[in-house]
Amino acid sequence: MIRNLLVSILFFIGPALLMMLARNLLLALLRRRQPEVIDVTPVSENEKRRVPRWFYLMVIVISLISSVVVFSQLQESREAEKQQYIPAHVNGSGVLVPGHWK
Repeated sequence: MIRNLLVSILFFIGPALLMMLARNLLLALLRRRQPEVIDVTPVSENEKRRVPRWFYLMVIVISLISSVVVFSQLQESREAEKQQYIPAHVNGSGVLVPGHWK
C-alpha cells in the first residue's frame, strides 16, 4: 500500500514537472525570437502574470488523472491461485516423486 502511494505521488509530480519544464522552454524560445525592446508603459497587475490560470489547472488535472490511474492499477489484486509446494518424497511403493506444485 505504501509503495503504491509513493509510485502514484511520483506519477503526480512527474507530469507536473514535465509540463512546467515545457512551458519554461517555450517561453525561453519565444523571448529569444523577440527583439530587445525597453518598454516603459505601465502594466497592471493582471497583465504581469505570464502564465494563464488554465495552464495551472490543466497541470493539476493531468497529474491527478495519471496518479489516480496508476494507483488504481496498482491496487488491483492480481494474485495467482494459491498453490502448495509438495517437496520430493518417496511414495508407498518406494518410487521417488519429484517436488511439484499442487
